[in-house]
Amino acid sequence: MKKLIYILFTSLYVAVTACSKIDYKINDAYETAAITGITLYAVSDKPVNIIESFEIDTENASVYAFVPEGTDLTHLRLVLTISTGASLTPVINGFTDLSSPKKYTVTSPNGIVQKSWTIHVATSPQDGQ
Repeated sequence: MKKLIYILFTSLYVAVTACSKIDYKINDAYETAAITGITLYAVSDKPVNIIESFEIDTENASVYAFVPEGTDLTHLRLVLTISTGASLTPVINGFTDLSSPKKYTVTSPNGIVQKSWTIHVATSPQDGQ
């Protein structure tokens, strides 16, 4: 009898909760497609951010990063920080050739806002030059 009552209540619970529809709305403040940070790692035993300085130009959707002179720009690990809940394409994995500008698209959580960003990486000039 206890088993029958347990099955009955479990079935009733499943039926009631399965019928409810929860529609989550993402706050409009999160509908952004921005790059908010950048980190670069060179090939080495120590994973240390090698960026000396960077600038994020939100108006022109560009990121400018400067690394020490002599850095091999063709073999860097790029890490981008993007808006909360947003997605990035193409996906960044492994080492990237950043000797020329690279384009990435950031899409907001609901896909309403999509922005194409350009990443520029250059070596910093030596002091006094």
